[in-house]
Amino acid sequence: MYEKIKEVTKEQFDQFAESHNDIIVSGAKITIGQEKKIKQYQPEHFELERTNVWSFPERGTWATHKGDFRGNWPPQMARNIILRYSKTSEIVLDQMCGSGTTLIECKLLGRNGLGVDINRDAVMITRDRIGFEYKPLDSDFPSVAIQTYVGDARKLDLIKDETIDLVATHPPYANIISYSSKNNRVPGDLSFAHSLIGYLEGMKEIAKESYRVLKPGRFCAILIGDTRRHRHHVPISFRVMQDFLEVGFILREDIMKYQWKTKVTRERWAGLSKVAEEQWVDINKQAKKGRYTDFLLLSYEHLFIFRKPEENEDISCLKSSMNF
Repeated sequence: MYEKIKEVTKEQFDQFAESHNDIIVSGAKITIGQEKKIKQYQPEHFELERTNVWSFPERGTWATHKGDFRGNWPPQMARNIILRYSKTSEIVLDQMCGSGTTLIECKLLGRNGLGVDINRDAVMITRDRIGFEYKPLDSDFPSVAIQTYVGDARKLDLIKDETIDLVATHPPYANIISYSSKNNRVPGDLSFAHSLIGYLEGMKEIAKESYRVLKPGRFCAILIGDTRRHRHHVPISFRVMQDFLEVGFILREDIMKYQWKTKVTRERWAGLSKVAEEQWVDINKQAKKGRYTDFLLLSYEHLFIFRKPEENEDISCLKSSMNF
């Protein structure tokens, strides 16, 4: 059903970049193959988060991080996850790597990184952004490998069972942002799912693969958001959470991430929300001709941190954090 994942090497990217100056993903034109002019490799004044509400008003721009790939998570979030839930020289997997934010942080933090994406164009953007030399003065800083693959997160056939130290990924939120287009659709792309049921079935398979490749006792971090349909809340995040609990994960943390600079929400609804009626009962919908707002704008996402139980671990005391 799923094609085998295939590695994309630096040499293959270099050859690709010879004939491609830019790539278009989700309507955004992203330049590749240019000389890297890095002003700083590490963030200034970075501190690890200490509560379960995270907010990053300004997206980090150190190293090769950019915000031009729609929907990518901020490097501050990837850094927090990697530092909290992995050790140097360990292996971090991002099986929906997008533009490579997680892998850039792996390189800067001394972790081996595996990045997979179903969209070859996204993998090429990732390869472009990890193509910098990083040699800190610390003699103990490990030599690490960053590998990229084109493949489906539902079938990670080249990754052996229980070999990954941390899974950290940011899947699409159903079809809120499509990373394929009708004219250039990537087969199997969950961001182009025709139904929520089909999307959730795909996420269930991703949960199974995440559980399979992850070492016992280690962590899986998933950032996921919700949407609205017909003016009602659609809890995509909690349904994805349930998929991961059903395959055996235990919920360790539910972190609320505040959303800044939400392009679609801002363009579509922000103007109407400013002039929304104070009272939302018995609105004359016919007179408004659909031009009214009677709901709150979504401005958060859930970062779920799951843990895979240790072998022979007594988890009876953790039933409240597991699948009911």
